[in-house]
Amino acid sequence: MPIARLIEYKIALPSEYAFDLLMNIGDAGYFMPITRPGVIPAPKVPGKYSERIRRVEDISRELNRILSQYSIPPPVTPHEVKIGLFNELLEYIIEDGEDLLTRVRQYLDSIEGIRNEYMRLRGIVDVLSLVGDIVIEKLRHFSVDIVPISEEDFNEFRNAVINHGAETLPIKVQERFYALVIYPEWARQGLLNTYKLFNATPLEVPSTIDLNSMKSKLAELEGRLGKLEQEFRDFLTKVSDRAYAIIDLSDTITNIVRQYMDSAIPEGKDIGDRLLQIMNSVNDTRNRIRELEVVHEALGYMKKTGISFEGLSRLRIRVFVIRGGVNKDAIKGLMYIKRDVEGTDLSILTLVESPEGLDVRSLGKEVYEISRDYLTNIKSAYELTGRELTDLRSRLKDLEKEYEEFVKEFNEVSTYGVEGINKVSGDVITIAGYVKESLSSKFDILLTSLLSKLAIDAKVRKESKVAYVKEIEPEKAPTLEEYPKPVDAFKKITYMYGVPKYIEISPIILTFILFPAFYGWMYPDLGHGIVLSLFGYSLYRSRYKGSNAFLRSIFGGKYSMWGLVFLMAGIWSIIFTFVESGTIFGIEVLPALFRLVHVSGTALEVLSNSIYAMLAVSIMVGIVSLLLAFILKAINAHRGGERDLAIGFYVPLFFFFTFLVLALMGPGFVPVIRIGEKTPLLKPLYPLFNAIEGLMWYWAYAAFAVLAILMFSLFYFRAKYRGVPGFSAAQLAVEVSAEAAIPSLTNTISFMRLSIVAIMHAVFTAMTYAWAVSLGLFTPAGLAVLIIFNLIIILGEGFVAFVQSLRLHFYEMYTKFFSGAGVLFTPFMLGLRWVKLFIV
Repeated sequence: MPIARLIEYKIALPSEYAFDLLMNIGDAGYFMPITRPGVIPAPKVPGKYSERIRRVEDISRELNRILSQYSIPPPVTPHEVKIGLFNELLEYIIEDGEDLLTRVRQYLDSIEGIRNEYMRLRGIVDVLSLVGDIVIEKLRHFSVDIVPISEEDFNEFRNAVINHGAETLPIKVQERFYALVIYPEWARQGLLNTYKLFNATPLEVPSTIDLNSMKSKLAELEGRLGKLEQEFRDFLTKVSDRAYAIIDLSDTITNIVRQYMDSAIPEGKDIGDRLLQIMNSVNDTRNRIRELEVVHEALGYMKKTGISFEGLSRLRIRVFVIRGGVNKDAIKGLMYIKRDVEGTDLSILTLVESPEGLDVRSLGKEVYEISRDYLTNIKSAYELTGRELTDLRSRLKDLEKEYEEFVKEFNEVSTYGVEGINKVSGDVITIAGYVKESLSSKFDILLTSLLSKLAIDAKVRKESKVAYVKEIEPEKAPTLEEYPKPVDAFKKITYMYGVPKYIEISPIILTFILFPAFYGWMYPDLGHGIVLSLFGYSLYRSRYKGSNAFLRSIFGGKYSMWGLVFLMAGIWSIIFTFVESGTIFGIEVLPALFRLVHVSGTALEVLSNSIYAMLAVSIMVGIVSLLLAFILKAINAHRGGERDLAIGFYVPLFFFFTFLVLALMGPGFVPVIRIGEKTPLLKPLYPLFNAIEGLMWYWAYAAFAVLAILMFSLFYFRAKYRGVPGFSAAQLAVEVSAEAAIPSLTNTISFMRLSIVAIMHAVFTAMTYAWAVSLGLFTPAGLAVLIIFNLIIILGEGFVAFVQSLRLHFYEMYTKFFSGAGVLFTPFMLGLRWVKLFIV
């Protein structure tokens, strides 16, 4: 099985150096960290990094906004960065980022200053060009403001300023809109406040107005602004490698921090505090249960003997339940009533007018006071304490389970374990994860190099530790499958259903063989197969980087592995051409063993003998495929540790399905024989058909015998595994009925779709050819029909064949043996796009 063996590592070190570890393993790209179990608290980011990480994010965000605003493309060649430690990476980003932002802000401030002056002057020129400068200069005791405002707000704005005795004129120049406000000088302050409500600022109008000079100044400012913006754009292009490097490295920092929060396991004090918290809750609950059990038993005795405290209601009384006898010295001189509960070591002590400073603990070894609320109604109190006891016992079970699960989960991922909590300081964490066995020596070298570099810190020398777990738990281990490229491409199909477990037989090899074969079976035409193969090869090999976004999205390399799938499907289409059709784009030019359709001129003939033969063969292939699925199911159960189930249940299930299918062939419920006998093409199989049909009752008896074994196994395993988590007798019963008995009819017949879709494909292509011949094959009309309808068939039938092949795999076969519940091995990677990082 090509599922790679993995080794589990547990690496403990001070939390501040965990970021160096993640940076190095992310750069290597072959370590998959284990996600921290939810019951374990998340670690804290070391204080020395928190503020700088936030600063890095701010720098990256600002640079990204500016580059996007000015549409600066990323660099073609990656920017090289050399660092040694995570701390140096932060310093590099901050120093280089601050330097870039300082230059950028200088440009932006200059641009903003010129733009503001340009906008002010342009507004004045716009207005003066329409209303003239005399309005501005020669109004006495009145002032004029030019206020840029949106056209939608103008009416509301005019209604607001009219309250200050102002008149407003709308002025629109191209897409720009202004309000010309004429007002008495005494109203200026009120108007300024009104402007603020509309987020508007009046343009500052010079005392002397020369429209021509203003236009000249405006042209000068426009030139300066354009030149400065181009200079700024050139600057951004020049430093784009640095800017994108900072953004890229900032994203890497974010990935490292996110991975730290997801996978780092705190050791030491934090875990000790959490365990103590759970244990205190357990002890408190146990103590409360012990107290309530005593009180409940005492209340039961009172209820049974009819003890009542109604006559003492006006007195100050206290009632205690004491286990192990009452201390007589402690009650000397007190007014009390003492009752011993029969058959127990409990005593009920009622103190009347007890002293204020009474030491309750001196009354006996275990002393519990009964609440006065309980004494008012003994019966109700007895029932209430009974319900509370039930709830508390359930709560105690939950707490004990929580404690056990916490310890179990923590020990599985921790380097020091619960026993070693006190051996380390509070800032030590563990990063646990998996490495492919063949790369373990390389990873060991990486760890040795890193820890040697960090060993200058005494904490690293004291508290760092690496543990190896060679025998990892199969149920939790991720799956890493490695195949040659043509086989590897079929992960795309299998993983659409699910990822195989670490110990499970992967169906990828089966999919590699059967998926393209089934596709070709349903798509038998040499011309169509060649087109599909060429498309697949182009998809696999092409790396289109041109300007066409559609072509770039398809042929840019993203779907290259799908190209291999279509290439294989096309090859099988070519092979099945010599089995079912013998056609090139519907034109009969090749021999075919089971030709489905024949065209003579414009006449179309469906060849029933070949159709019956292919239908019978498709059912046979379905039976073999399903038998293989049952075999794989038994093997997977055996590999998963369920050896008794594999031998005692799944092997009989295989034979039950086999005998049932053979028995159903005789009367024609599984119509292999009925269909096969109608065609002379399958004459060599007639003796086999006769033998199967003649033994029909023997197959039926065998099926019932195996069914009896299955029923016995069902009850046996139900008794053996009663209460075991994950086991379901109902599920086994479903597998007998829904995965063996019913599929012997439905799933086997379902494989007839292989030939049915092939018949449809052959008929459509033959009809297209016949139509083209009727119009004149080499006339424009005939060629148009031949080309257009063949394209439609290639796309339509190609899609149908793909979907039906998927269905046969996912529904008919995978459901029998493949859980798809595994976890894909996904190593942590820095994900750098525009940086070539060297960790020295």
